[in-house]
Amino acid sequence: MKKLLLSLVVVASGFLSYGQAIVAGISPAAIQGNYEFTWADPAGGDWTTMDLNIPGNFVQAELMLVDDGSTGDNATYGFPLAWQGCNPLVNNLAGKIAVVYRADCQFGTKALNAENAGAVGVIIINHSGAPAGMAGGNDGASLVNNIPVVMISTTDGEALITEMGNGPVEMFIGNKTGLYADDAGILGNAWQAPLISKLGGLPSQLAQNAGEYGFELGARVYNYGTNAQSAVTLNATITGPSGVVYNNTTSAFALNAATTTADSTDVWSGGTVTLPNFNFDPANPLHVPGRYTVTYTLDLGGATDEYDGDNTYSADFVVQDEIYSVVQLDATTGLPSGNQFYQPGTWTSTFDACIVIDNPNASRLAVDGLYFSAVTSTASGLTLDGEEMGLYLYTWDDVFTDLNDANFPGNTWTLTEVASGYYYYPSDLQGETVFGQFTNQVALQDNQRYLACVQTVNQEVFLGFDNTSNVTWNVDTYLQPVAPVGNDGSYFAVGFGSDVPPAIGVHVFNVAEMGINEEASIEGSAYPNPAVDVVTVAMDAEGSATLNITDLAGRTVASHTISLVAGKAQINVADLNSGAYIFNVVLEDGRTSQFNVVKK
Repeated sequence: MKKLLLSLVVVASGFLSYGQAIVAGISPAAIQGNYEFTWADPAGGDWTTMDLNIPGNFVQAELMLVDDGSTGDNATYGFPLAWQGCNPLVNNLAGKIAVVYRADCQFGTKALNAENAGAVGVIIINHSGAPAGMAGGNDGASLVNNIPVVMISTTDGEALITEMGNGPVEMFIGNKTGLYADDAGILGNAWQAPLISKLGGLPSQLAQNAGEYGFELGARVYNYGTNAQSAVTLNATITGPSGVVYNNTTSAFALNAATTTADSTDVWSGGTVTLPNFNFDPANPLHVPGRYTVTYTLDLGGATDEYDGDNTYSADFVVQDEIYSVVQLDATTGLPSGNQFYQPGTWTSTFDACIVIDNPNASRLAVDGLYFSAVTSTASGLTLDGEEMGLYLYTWDDVFTDLNDANFPGNTWTLTEVASGYYYYPSDLQGETVFGQFTNQVALQDNQRYLACVQTVNQEVFLGFDNTSNVTWNVDTYLQPVAPVGNDGSYFAVGFGSDVPPAIGVHVFNVAEMGINEEASIEGSAYPNPAVDVVTVAMDAEGSATLNITDLAGRTVASHTISLVAGKAQINVADLNSGAYIFNVVLEDGRTSQFNVVKK
């Protein structure tokens, strides 16, 4: 899952920005819902495809994989060459939506071959990662039936192909404005999600009293239907380990009937329709550490929504003591997880993925390293084994209020390095979340902006981002930078778009513990990491030691007496549940070592 952007921009060009156009699964139930996509826009001049900006333009049909008669598999990506659709098709796609893989020939050629075989639409599956922009090439303007052509992600495409193996799969491609009488939604498209928690990983040290941590609730509500709606409501709930901690519904509001575009109303604290803010209060017995889920549900009052695939939305945040993260933490590992892997289209020396730390109570925390993920380009044949990754923590010293401040710097920022380190991959951990330690611990300061960055100098390395943590509305509401990227020393405040923040976590701990073990500490590591059944602990020491294993909430899950021989000891972790753990080793001479291990 890798994505090479054509340029380093605020929002990647070619992405559909019109909320009424969707790619949606109709049946069976397993594939229902809206899909992230890009499309072949005829306004570009190199396509004669269906214009998805026009209400009522759509196709709905069964999917069918193309077969162009080729034999063998694509040597780089592994799928059958016949599914690339680069030659005239040997199967009949009359009345079907063609499914074809991106690879080896122009997008327009794939679409023309599908149309000539009778297809009424084309879904192109990206060979590696998120959907990308599509140029028509030599044949894109030769389509005569104006069939729609869209691209979806590798993951979504593979899921559809799997389901096609079980029976017919029906999809919708088009503009649903005016298609139904009663139809509203809260998902304009895959890049415009409701307000969510400011942090996916919230250190409990930053929420010790009522009002220290909170966020707004809200969403943009659309009416796509031909009927006006007079009793629309939006409900938001937050559910945690102890049950429901927030449950509020807006007052009823009206939406005009959709005409050429969908009518919409913004629900937010500064609007006419509002939801109360949520504040985490540790004095409340229901507000305990753990995972919380924010869920929005739209209701039309007396009417039944005829397309409800965009009526709900959920996102998580986790209160714990170890990780500061913009993105959501994986439910299994408890760590940030990259599901898309990006790099700038043009760069020569350095590429940085960063997140911002800025909190009025940051002085309660110290930091000592970063969680991140990366992959190498498949075509390069390179592995990550031995790959060097730079880790940096900077104070961001430019003075500005928000992104709209006239004093906000351009692409050259005033950064002062306060911590650094290097991580060397012990093996080819493609896409796995790993932990790299700074050479020094840093006590944070209140109300000081910091930039925590992972850096590569290898143009075959793609860094991990998370497209499930859409913070676009957060950025638009609070006007604060949260997930910049750097390209050859120039920085871009919203990176590749606020819908795909970097999957970076900052390892934090109580500042009172800073340096307690530093003088008597010893560097340690574990491999393989992630581990399955057995992990090897390695450090420059010999003899007996005590190993305590705790989860990210601080609970001890196992204790062992180990014997280090030639600096190594093997530990059986088969009985541990999948997730992230902290290994605390205490040697006989009192020296200690602490590092993180992920159990698969």
